[in-house]
Amino acid sequence: MNMPSLLDCLSDCQPKVRSDLMPFLNITSNELAQEMALLREVGLNIQEKNEIYQLIPEMPLLNPQAISTALSPYSVHYHRTISSTNEFITNQINQLKKGDLCLAEYQTAGRGRRGRQWLSPFAGQLIFSFYWTIAPKKALDGLSLVIGLAIAEALNAKVKWPNDILLSGRKLGGILVEIINHKNRLLNLVVGIGINVKLPQSTEISQPYAQLTEQDPNIDREKILIKVIQRIYSRLAQFEEKGIDEEFMQQWINYNEFFGDEVNVFTEQGAISGIEQGIDKRGYLKVITDEGERYFNAGEVSLRRK
Repeated sequence: MNMPSLLDCLSDCQPKVRSDLMPFLNITSNELAQEMALLREVGLNIQEKNEIYQLIPEMPLLNPQAISTALSPYSVHYHRTISSTNEFITNQINQLKKGDLCLAEYQTAGRGRRGRQWLSPFAGQLIFSFYWTIAPKKALDGLSLVIGLAIAEALNAKVKWPNDILLSGRKLGGILVEIINHKNRLLNLVVGIGINVKLPQSTEISQPYAQLTEQDPNIDREKILIKVIQRIYSRLAQFEEKGIDEEFMQQWINYNEFFGDEVNVFTEQGAISGIEQGIDKRGYLKVITDEGERYFNAGEVSLRRK
């Protein structure tokens, strides 16, 4: 029996008796011990006392009924554990309508930009993906910036071009936008988002990270999730109508962590230094260099302070 099956059993965060788990999962005592050890290795807090196991969530589990009511008419597909919320949306595309979502407390195969593994504690983040469609003639340049700015506005955080969400200069969350094939004469997008709310103290991430409990130790994940999604959908509707307009470019400056700073832009041709000056109407990064203004799109380019 594979690891997610044991995780599924524990994912309601209720006590589970060892002698019940073994026959239910059809595993031996040793196999159960090995699988428990694997789950703990990936950072899950499983308490054990008198042969009773209980998964302890970082925060209270979400209430899918309350979220569905708040986000009506969109459908909300809630999973305590899932391989990937983006994968779920992609696989269910034929049954979904624009704006439908998948939420999870924990995902086992989350990916960030460039295929990087996205860390996922149990019930310690906002993990969700949604389905969106856009007219085929609409330029997609700047789409991920729109989503990033919406999240920053909802959370009172900052953006780093193209779509990192920062709090106190550290990464709070990330966005993954995927274009998928679906024969409906529209551009079909799956947008995946992960936002750190409360991570276990033992968390190991390769870069400095932030979490929303720094702003408010008693933050309500449900309320903030609804606020974030509503703001994203509002910004996307504006983008479809107006593209990246003056209001958006100004708001990007207001929330831009690096505006006016000396930066290095790393491209395949090497590093380019200059002063970060926000974005243009395409969503391209604008940098003032010794040779004049330079613009960069969000392909294989990365941005860092000098």
